[in-house]
Amino acid sequence: MSPAGFDELEEAIDHLAVPAHGDAIVEGRALLDRLTSKLAEAEAAYAASGGWEVDGFGSMAAFLRHRTGMRGVQARQVAQRARRMADWPEVLAAWQAGRLRAAHVDATAAVVPERHVERFAATVAENIEILAPLGGDDARAALRSWVDHADALAEREAVEAGGEAQDPPVERDLHLSRTLDDVVAVDGQLDRDSGAIVLDAVRAALTKDPAGVRRTPAQRRADALVDICRFYLAHHEQPPGSRRPDRVSVVCDLVDLYRVALRGAGVRTAAQLDIFLRELPELGALERGLFVEAFDGAGSAARTLTGNPISDGLLACVSDGGVLERLLTADSQVIDMGRSVRTATDAQRRAAMVRDGGCRRPGCDCTDLGRLHVHHVRPWELGGHTDVDQMATVCDHDHLDGHRRGLTDRLEPDGTYTVVAADGTEHSTRPRGVDPPPRLALATTAEPAPPLPFDPVPVERGPDPDEDPAEIERQHAAVRERVAQLKRELGRAA
Repeated sequence: MSPAGFDELEEAIDHLAVPAHGDAIVEGRALLDRLTSKLAEAEAAYAASGGWEVDGFGSMAAFLRHRTGMRGVQARQVAQRARRMADWPEVLAAWQAGRLRAAHVDATAAVVPERHVERFAATVAENIEILAPLGGDDARAALRSWVDHADALAEREAVEAGGEAQDPPVERDLHLSRTLDDVVAVDGQLDRDSGAIVLDAVRAALTKDPAGVRRTPAQRRADALVDICRFYLAHHEQPPGSRRPDRVSVVCDLVDLYRVALRGAGVRTAAQLDIFLRELPELGALERGLFVEAFDGAGSAARTLTGNPISDGLLACVSDGGVLERLLTADSQVIDMGRSVRTATDAQRRAAMVRDGGCRRPGCDCTDLGRLHVHHVRPWELGGHTDVDQMATVCDHDHLDGHRRGLTDRLEPDGTYTVVAADGTEHSTRPRGVDPPPRLALATTAEPAPPLPFDPVPVERGPDPDEDPAEIERQHAAVRERVAQLKRELGRAA
């Protein structure tokens, strides 16, 4: 027997015809989002009451897999969201009221770890207002930054309470199981650092399709994973006590490096920071300010060139004895090439990737380095320059599609990229790697950073003597006299 109202809903869906129109699709998606929020409320109550256990399942995710046909990853995500909605009823209410979308809720449930559920609840109302206007990528970036800051504050609170700083737990698992038809099912999840390594390795191992064979992207990734394992088995010797260094390209703010330096020096509390700064009197005002900013949570999560966030631990490992690539003259290669060359250099391509973070065409989220092209906003044959500030990264599909459809585009000095359709409609995007994510509210009992040992006061200056006509004439006269003296000395020498 269907629950009350479900018969009417089923009948309405059966008779619903969605026009093939953009506005209709957008409105239909909004209604679907509202329905999903209602279903999420029931899932939260079902998870909180342990209904899945009463129904004979070992977990909420197992119930969803067996009763609804969800895949393993999707079932775990929905189960996680159900638990979080029980913990954060304000988020569920904002979702049902239309202030948040499913993308916001799913990102919040996935990014905020169990150890910070209560801390997020303490400022949930304020964070809802900050997250509401953000897009999906921006919301995830803001939440990841919040988690990094929360971990740092948790360490500071533990040390101030007399305990020891504990590294955040590593959250990763991998399931390999052989099915009845002898197919091996692979399922699991990786933390940020291990995930970045695996993703970069799989991308590096991707190969082109053999002649006469067309594989799906999923098949190419599976073949790449097999090739990686085959290569490892063929070359693995496991010499005792040896470690093979790996090369990782990392993008980070300067403040991130200062944050890593503080963590490496064991600075966890405001008192320790004060001692740290006093023991380094040779530091200038800029460096002291950067240390205070880093301690207070400024900066963002470091990431690989492909956009995968990494932890401070991996950043410290990479930066120790590594090479910091400059963006203006990367590896001694000038990034701004003008019209001397048409094709972007490798250094320019990396710099554009750092700024754009993937394809810049509106609606495209491609970040696959192998598919990204560096596109001249003003065509090179029409006078365009091969300079980073005049090029944008677009994926191979959008690059070809833009030329085929005759789209025009422009790139503003602040990085805003605008595509203009044939009918004059404009769609703009901001570069993912330029705008820092907004700071979410974070409750803490940790002491704030101490004030800097200096208080800059604007200096009141009098009139500039170089602007006085009499002074200008005096300087000109001195120059004329010096020139005449030099001429006399040259004449005597001749």
